[in-house]
Amino acid sequence: MPANPPDLRALGVEVARLRRARGWSIERLAEAAGISRKAVIQIEAGRVAARITTLHAVAHALAVPIGELVGVVCHEHPGRLHEPAPMD
Repeated sequence: MPANPPDLRALGVEVARLRRARGWSIERLAEAAGISRKAVIQIEAGRVAARITTLHAVAHALAVPIGELVGVVCHEHPGRLHEPAPMD
């Protein structure tokens, strides 16, 4: 069975929530993560499937484990995050 598409909007909401909790502007997060302001805006809007390297940089800048940051994209099956996929 194919996986459901990732919920990029939920990821964006989580990035924005964490950024605001630190009192950071979009510009401050972009600078801390070493990415462009436009990239932060697109991620927070759920308009892009960011590369793992970009998400790693964002997670590092926000001081959260990357798994915590991106775990929200799989909200429909949280219990399966650590279970191996069945073999056919």
